[in-house]
Amino acid sequence: MLNNLVNRHDADRLLRKVRRLDLDPVLAKLKVRGSRRVVEHWSEVAPSMTEWWAIPAVIRRWNRLMTGDADLTFPQYVARSHFAPHFAPRTGLHGLSLGCGTGGNEILWARTGAFARLEGVDVAPQRIEFATEAAAEADLAEVLRFRVADVQEMTRQGERFDVLLGLQSLHHFAELDATLPRLAELLHPDGLLVVDEFVGPTRFQWTDAQLAAANELLAQLPASRRRLADGRTKHRVIRPSRMSMVLDDPSEAVDAAALLPGLRRVFDVVEERPYGGTVLHIALSGIAHNFLTDDAETTDLLDLCFAFEDKALPELGHDFTAMICRKPH
Repeated sequence: MLNNLVNRHDADRLLRKVRRLDLDPVLAKLKVRGSRRVVEHWSEVAPSMTEWWAIPAVIRRWNRLMTGDADLTFPQYVARSHFAPHFAPRTGLHGLSLGCGTGGNEILWARTGAFARLEGVDVAPQRIEFATEAAAEADLAEVLRFRVADVQEMTRQGERFDVLLGLQSLHHFAELDATLPRLAELLHPDGLLVVDEFVGPTRFQWTDAQLAAANELLAQLPASRRRLADGRTKHRVIRPSRMSMVLDDPSEAVDAAALLPGLRRVFDVVEERPYGGTVLHIALSGIAHNFLTDDAETTDLLDLCFAFEDKALPELGHDFTAMICRKPH
């Protein structure tokens, strides 16, 4: 309907809220616009255990696809294979993480030992506060610094860094034709941009083939493994309406389909490692908490999921990728 501006699933979701007398959050979202809605959406600091990134076996799969070794993380791989040779003999890099959230990824990067200072910026004050506390608890306060900041303003202030980290944050950036060149301005001439990003359909407008594959996989999972957090059973993957995406978070995947070609156009790509997610991301969304253990049944079901996506990727392509990019000369 109207290029999926709204769809019948919006009506179903609204009806459920009416039945639960739970309309206040919906009405509140309608009152908040633009960047304020983005900040409010990302003010939640509790980690979600219902999405695919919470599954240990999925993380090992990412490691294998990004680094070639299930036990070698992407930060460890980049520090060893790219930072060390590229910046040698210089050590103690100055880095900036764009949209750092609660700082979990930045702690992993700081632990590589590559950085003398790694700064994280985000628009949500609650997340910056949480990240600062987490860095102190990890004994990394001397290396990690977090602050509320707008990346667009930083370029005007002339700040420069050896390394930029775009860790599931760049797909929240709009107006990429203007934004990506500004990111390049934040780098020293020999600087590197490290990317780990969603590069799939804009505003999660999944393709028909993608939906068909995800629903085929979902149908192969037992009902007990398709249980949502609210007790309902997930029967199928749907394409969210554009209106629901904007109401929830106006920045989510706002121009995601243009991100990968934009990065390739603005930066020199040193290495690119796609790692799927085209099926698994949406099939496991909302039900990942049912796959957190390492018992035999869970392992077998996840192996089935991984094999299914591997078979589908040549046709569907990858929705997530890791990249190392150079500032063009």
